[in-house]
Amino acid sequence: MVTTPSYAAYKELFHSQYSDLCNYAHSYLKDDAVAEDVVQETFIKLWEKHPELIEMPNIKAYLYRAVRNNSISVLRKQSTEDNGNKGYEWLQDSSEDPDANEIAASKPHYDKLIYEAIAQLPPQCREVFTCCRVQGMTHQQTAQKLGLSPKTVENYMGRALKLLRKYLYKYGLPIGILFLLKILETH
Repeated sequence: MVTTPSYAAYKELFHSQYSDLCNYAHSYLKDDAVAEDVVQETFIKLWEKHPELIEMPNIKAYLYRAVRNNSISVLRKQSTEDNGNKGYEWLQDSSEDPDANEIAASKPHYDKLIYEAIAQLPPQCREVFTCCRVQGMTHQQTAQKLGLSPKTVENYMGRALKLLRKYLYKYGLPIGILFLLKILETH
């Protein structure tokens, strides 16, 4: 068992703040188990990465800010997963839809929206997206072709997907449809 002074301070801090921090996280997350996970992860990160902060005078404010930020991150992740799952459900539902004529009739509309969304991208984002998703190139291949670093390609792809998601969301289309782009072109 650890018996250092910083561990004793950490243990005292944990026991004195845990319940209040869980209540605070719950005010964001509305789920006891997730709130406890967030608080526990916050304390773990504090111990692993910043043990020197444990004895600072304003540690309580630091913990509340960290729990708030971690709670917001969890909510963002849940929102992203929910949106992704909605897209997947939409794709799954449409593939199981017995009315193939309806699907075939809507395909040109979806194709048009996707290509409009791609056309709206800034030129460099559009070029990187086209290389990676339409031509099927890896980030490394795209970087070599365009004379960019792989990290820059990754950044452009992230930006392109964010902008496409925003554009398609206005029309009620899930971002998952972008992953079918290759399939849409071949049919």
